[in-house]
Amino acid sequence: MSIILIGFMGAGKSTVARLLAEDFIDLDQLIEQKIEMPIAHFFALFGEKDFRRIENEVFESVLQNQAVIATGGGIVESLQNVEVLRSHPQVVFLSADFATLWERISADKVNVRPLAQDKAAAQRLFERRKKSYEAVADLTVDVTDKSPEAIVQLIKERWEKK
Repeated sequence: MSIILIGFMGAGKSTVARLLAEDFIDLDQLIEQKIEMPIAHFFALFGEKDFRRIENEVFESVLQNQAVIATGGGIVESLQNVEVLRSHPQVVFLSADFATLWERISADKVNVRPLAQDKAAAQRLFERRKKSYEAVADLTVDVTDKSPEAIVQLIKERWEKK
């Protein structure tokens, strides 16, 4: 069974996935391979609707694997993806307050996030998505002020208890 990591931009999904499993799947990386360009460039050329369609195709294809899957922050923007997440028994929501996430997003000079160019708009997006993350999560881990290693340990401990 796959473990699916969800959460807003900057929550540390890819970092935590890498520590949970060496052969983890980074959904955004797979999408970039499929579209043969950075996601931000695709957004600029084709828009969010086309991106979400491709995201859904790639997401459904990787669910066949027994793996740790790091999703993009917008995975809950598609109703199809929400239904898949609801039916999956191991969805982990990496949660933090917006101020913490915005600090991480602002400090990240490597990842270009097309929907995080404006703080106020990003906060509205965060508030809207948070409800969806909570609705589909089987486990929520507050990642504020925790190292990636501590987060991994919490996930492992909590899954062992279930």
